Amino acid sequence: MTDSNDDISIPDETIARITDRVLSAEKKKLNLDNPRGVVNQIEEIVEEEVY
Repeated sequence: MTDSNDDISIPDETIARITDRVLSAEKKKLNLDNPRGVVNQIEEIVEEEVY
């Protein structure tokens, strides 16, 4: 993260969509003994939705 004073405005619909997608990704990895890649998947979701 950067330390700037720029305000970032993300619409509520986008935040809700990100939350749903992240929770879905986490649920898919939940039952695995070694849930590799979930952080990368979450980063990809946020990048897709915000950028």
